[in-house]
Amino acid sequence: MSALAWLALLGPVAIVVYVLFMRPLLAAHFKTLYADADGFWQKVWALCGKSTTLAVSYGVQAVGWAFQAIDPVAELLNDPDLKQTISDTLQANPTTLGRVMSLISIVIIAARVRSLFKKVD
Repeated sequence: MSALAWLALLGPVAIVVYVLFMRPLLAAHFKTLYADADGFWQKVWALCGKSTTLAVSYGVQAVGWAFQAIDPVAELLNDPDLKQTISDTLQANPTTLGRVMSLISIVIIAARVRSLFKKVD
């Protein structure tokens, strides 16, 4: 059976397990987070520490990881030309671009954490 078929079968199972079992456990463990943020976007905002800088850096990090994972995704989709197509579109090496995006994200997160500690002192 292909990886895509496994994903199609296990995706709904993972959603049901999360809704029935994991969400109540997480709600019990992280009471303050769930009290402050009931909706999805409110939770995202709370997890970002109510900081736009951290939200942007998390987004940049996700894009970086996506570019670094192009080869496994192409293999999963059975499309060997995916990397070349993206390379032609971006006019750059996607793996290098992913590493650069990850580095930018690390710098942004480090700057934000540094500024958080300065406020405490």
